[in-house]
Amino acid sequence: MSTEPIAQALAAFQRAELAGAYHRAARARRLAIPQIELTALEHLDALGGLTPGALGHRLGLTSGGVTALTGRLIEAGYVVRERHPEDGRMRLLTLTALGAEQLREHLDPVIEPVEEALDGLATRPRMRSRGSWKSWRPGARRSRRPRPDRSACTPPTATRARS
Repeated sequence: MSTEPIAQALAAFQRAELAGAYHRAARARRLAIPQIELTALEHLDALGGLTPGALGHRLGLTSGGVTALTGRLIEAGYVVRERHPEDGRMRLLTLTALGAEQLREHLDPVIEPVEEALDGLATRPRMRSRGSWKSWRPGARRSRRPRPDRSACTPPTATRARS
């Protein structure tokens, strides 16, 4: 089996990832916010909300960094911090209507051509039987209540030398 198709697919994926990073930087400049804040908004939009710990884990930030970041987003009116609906001890960060509107304004021009292309693919009989691709779109899972993500709170298992 030739590895050329795999190499081509990997190269295409790398180009798409770089294009995505370039596009995110351009969107952040247009919104006049740092890229890390835009990335946080995108995570909150895609998942319907996260605990501060889970957001920090996804962004690679310390708890102090997440506190500062969420403070800026709350002050700008893009995010709210509320009690978690299932675990009242935890807080949940969610987008406000303004935050969602800002994202949609800058993401819709990018998503619409992709949706059109995927709609064209969905007309093929093979694709129709696999379910709707729209369930993969960011924000599609908002109807479910977010559950506490404790993965960021669980310490990794430490390897210790035996004495």
